[in-house]
Amino acid sequence: MKKQISMIAVIILASASAFAQELLTPAAAVQAALANNRDLAATRVRVQEAKARLQQAGLWPNPELELDGHFDNAFSTEGQHGFAVGINQPFSVSGRIAGQKGVARVEVEHTLAEVADQERRLVGDVRHTFTELFATEEQIKLQKFLIDLNQELLSATKVAEKQGQVSEKDVNAILIAWQQVQQRLQVLQTQRQTRLLELNRLMGQPADHAFVVSGTLEFKTLTDLATFRLENALAHRPDFAAAQLDVSLAQAGQRLAKAERFDDWRIGVGYERDQSVIEGAPPQSVDQFIGLKLTVPLPMFDRKQGRLREMADREDRAQKEVDALKLQISQELADALQRVKTLAPLLESYTPEILKRAEDNVKLVENGYRQGQASIVEVIQSRQQFAELKSGYIDTLRDYQLAVTDLEVAAGVLPIKSTEVKKP
Repeated sequence: MKKQISMIAVIILASASAFAQELLTPAAAVQAALANNRDLAATRVRVQEAKARLQQAGLWPNPELELDGHFDNAFSTEGQHGFAVGINQPFSVSGRIAGQKGVARVEVEHTLAEVADQERRLVGDVRHTFTELFATEEQIKLQKFLIDLNQELLSATKVAEKQGQVSEKDVNAILIAWQQVQQRLQVLQTQRQTRLLELNRLMGQPADHAFVVSGTLEFKTLTDLATFRLENALAHRPDFAAAQLDVSLAQAGQRLAKAERFDDWRIGVGYERDQSVIEGAPPQSVDQFIGLKLTVPLPMFDRKQGRLREMADREDRAQKEVDALKLQISQELADALQRVKTLAPLLESYTPEILKRAEDNVKLVENGYRQGQASIVEVIQSRQQFAELKSGYIDTLRDYQLAVTDLEVAAGVLPIKSTEVKKP
């Protein structure tokens, strides 16, 4: 009685532990990654840095305080002295501040585009990892099914061997097949653990974070392939927007360089007080002055020639990178679309009837072997045929789901709430 109560308690605790673990769907994992991924969080801070640079770019330069004094105490000590005070304010007459703000605004939009692109790629990585994990789980189920079959047949064959009904060769053949399946299972379990660790990393969780995945591999055909046109992809891809913003950034840099050819002017106002002493003359009155001063730098040598040339070359390079990225996006779309169109008919050929017939054939051959109507070679071959057929179906379904994810990533139409990016 006590043993029964202990077993019930263990079952209840195990069930409670399972319920306590997080039930994680692909959609929930995507949202967790967008909220907690460490690399993405670091990139988002760059947006605040860019906004701070924009704030700094709009500030006027600080005024300058000038103080001047002189006296003759070190020499004749006649009491002659004077002092002056002035304030100078630099100001731009060429639009330098407006140019700096223009560059800073484009940098903010460029950083937002980089964040949105990292979100796009992160969602693709999460979905890729989930697809690989689901495929691994299906392969593990297949191997466990084969292990159960081999274990059942091995037990029956050992009994038959003792009775002299089968040879030792048959027992060894089943043992070898069982060992191969066991090794395959261990490899798959290692792969599953690797996928779980990768999911934790993507979601910003520690390696020991426990969760239970929810979902399976499913074959869903894409009905509207017109969504994946190049024009739509260029409109949705944040990395393409960032490439275009590189061109705008170079153009803004040219405007700033032109404005910086003329340094800031300085206008100042000052007050001067001077006490003169003339030997043998009565005390002199104090002289006081109010003065204005204007300093105009002359752009004779440094007219930002190198900077202007650099910005022009940068614009040319950025435009060429836009063209290169456009070609790359078209190739990504074509590759993913070709894989989807090729793999979909293959999956349709794996009808449930064929898979069920292959599984039933394993049992039919095994029953024939037990009745002396089939050899152990036929038993092993039938199991290999079923395992290859089922494993091929799982791999094809995995490849199809990966292709669908790649197509949506290439088109920039993943169902996420991305960082808003203004198109240039």
